[in-house]
Amino acid sequence: MENAEKMRHTLSHVLAAAVQELYPTTTFGIGPAIDNGFYYDIDFGDAKVSDTDLPKIEKKMRGIIARNLSMTKRVVSKEEALNWAKETNQKFKVELISELPDGEEISFYDLGDIFTDLCKGPHVENTKEIGAFKLIRVAGAYWRGDEKREMLTRIYGVAFDTQEELDEYLKRQEEAKARDHRKLGAQLDLFCFSDLVGSGLPLFTPRGTILRDLLNDFTQSYRIKNGYKKVCIPHIANVDLYKTSGHYEKFPEMLQFVSQESGDHLAIKPVSCPHHSQIFAGQPRSYKDLPIKYLETTMVYRDERKGELGGLSRVRAITQDDSHVFCTEDQIGDIFGELIEAAKDLYKRIDMKLHLRLSFRDDSDGYIGTPEMWEKAQNAIKDMADKYKMDYFIGEGEAAMYGPKMDFMAEDALGREWQLATVQLDYAMPARFHLEYTAEDGTKKTPIMIHCALIGSIERFMSVYLEHTAGWLPMWCAPENVRILTVNDQVADYVAKITDVLDSTVLSEPLPNNKIRYSVDDSADSLGKKIRRATEMKIPAVIIVGPKDAEEGIVSIRLRDKEEKITLAELSDYLCKL
Repeated sequence: MENAEKMRHTLSHVLAAAVQELYPTTTFGIGPAIDNGFYYDIDFGDAKVSDTDLPKIEKKMRGIIARNLSMTKRVVSKEEALNWAKETNQKFKVELISELPDGEEISFYDLGDIFTDLCKGPHVENTKEIGAFKLIRVAGAYWRGDEKREMLTRIYGVAFDTQEELDEYLKRQEEAKARDHRKLGAQLDLFCFSDLVGSGLPLFTPRGTILRDLLNDFTQSYRIKNGYKKVCIPHIANVDLYKTSGHYEKFPEMLQFVSQESGDHLAIKPVSCPHHSQIFAGQPRSYKDLPIKYLETTMVYRDERKGELGGLSRVRAITQDDSHVFCTEDQIGDIFGELIEAAKDLYKRIDMKLHLRLSFRDDSDGYIGTPEMWEKAQNAIKDMADKYKMDYFIGEGEAAMYGPKMDFMAEDALGREWQLATVQLDYAMPARFHLEYTAEDGTKKTPIMIHCALIGSIERFMSVYLEHTAGWLPMWCAPENVRILTVNDQVADYVAKITDVLDSTVLSEPLPNNKIRYSVDDSADSLGKKIRRATEMKIPAVIIVGPKDAEEGIVSIRLRDKEEKITLAELSDYLCKL
């Protein structure tokens, strides 16, 4: 891994050197190594560079690499570094160097005698150590991520030790494009976007709403089984609620408005936990009442930059399968145990592997609660992971602002990891709201709060699950389970017998009372055209009905990977097993 990072980092310098030879007046931003590759942010001035220019740049890079150039490190003073940046008209480097603390080591790397760049390294010693690479795309990027600053051109590349690894990666990327949930969402008529409604605000069609509802029923069924009770909260609140919880400082982009009627300062909710805390605070609580478990599927709202929005992966209106538990310290283990087992079973049922990340705080500001609270909470989380014999890694700086988390990383069919389910331990927020219960000895104590989402954002989960299944959703959650195709208009009576069976068929797993959703295509179109339409919509089961089927009392079923004939009497059981 270390050698791959050195190679990728060196390739960013080779990319810059190639660009400098082709476009001599360019100025350079930054060019780091990233997962699977590298990029460089470049100001091309008046020149316009697009994906069509990548083969030319890549050819120049290969020519540079073939010269077996050494990468040589030089340490210079801050004054020397600034003089170099000014003399070469590299204004972005001037900015970076000026911000470096006095006395800090400043290093340059020379690529042979053709290119010099400000860089900490590390790099390979010679370009002959570089493996297989490919430039893949051009994108725009604001300098330092600030939309008020210059828009630069970012050139991305991928790199691996061998050509075989590169080819495999590119193959997976092509497969990922074919599975893009935005493409599938339009093809399967699940959701759309409107400029009039706004960016990052998806609109779900009847078919997409069926899928959303089934996914929500699925995730919440685990908690209902464990005694969680549904609650319901409004979508706005007084800003003071979020000042007390600490979210006001965390989400300065929250939309605030002043009521014309009351003069109240209100905000659209970015989270639901503060509201749930006030349901707990609504009446006196005893240790006998605990644990108190609330669940709610509700929409929260967070502003995002337009460039960061993408299909359902990142939206401004986020539907969470949220739940909050108020409990004693002795009850933490049982609550976590329930939620861990629920997450493991849920993802097993949808055929996704789980990995665990313990998300702890780092030394930065922005967290609420005392260091003692954090140490106690993080130790408790680690003990839970050890108790349930889960493999995990620790992600420092990944904690929520109010407490550490267990983040379940789901692996999809392409081997990509997604952070979806999360269980969070919170000692801080109950104290900020002065929540209390009467303990067995009559004293007042502060409860502990556990936050949990098993699929997280329903929108994001849908994007992941659509790509995981390539749009071939399983029988239980497909918006349309069955489509009946007629060969001609002489089979109407037999179609009625089939639909009678479908109307009485109930899928029991993984959700109870899940009735079959079907349609009948009895149009005058050819059978081939009807089959193509059903295939494009990725219907799990297609029943083709002709005069011979009616005469023999059989059902011809076309699945994704096979075709079968069964009797009408077998149809219900057959569909329940798909």
